[in-house]
Amino acid sequence: MKDLMRSKYSILFLFLFVIFLYALLDKAILPFVMKVVESNVFFEEETEEEQLGNVKNERTGFALMHCKNSMKEEGMLPDTAEFNNDKYDAWALGNRTYIIRSSVRVAEAEKGQVEKKFACKIRLVENDPADFKSWSILGIDFNPEEGGE
Repeated sequence: MKDLMRSKYSILFLFLFVIFLYALLDKAILPFVMKVVESNVFFEEETEEEQLGNVKNERTGFALMHCKNSMKEEGMLPDTAEFNNDKYDAWALGNRTYIIRSSVRVAEAEKGQVEKKFACKIRLVENDPADFKSWSILGIDFNPEEGGE
């Protein structure tokens, strides 16, 4: 008999608990989530008008310089590597993120001086493009040149 009484109360408490959870979700959690979604919490304010696509400007020049410095500091290249500073392509992806593509000449034992292409994805996270700490390197990729250009 006691088992039967406990099960009746258990079902009642389960039913009341489900109603309580539904009311909590409907009256407290859901309105809070909707206010956060409708606010500007997840939007980054645009501080300047940024040209997208293939661009070369002062900011992409700094991005190239920081990519080269990062590659040297991380030991990806020997100290004798020579960068081709005149020829580089830069693409602005938006949200102050850039892809920089250029080439570097590296000495190899069997082939002598070899030109290798590299690409660097970089993002300006602070407001000073000249400061190395204002940039975040998102990735660097090397590809040996297949043929002459």
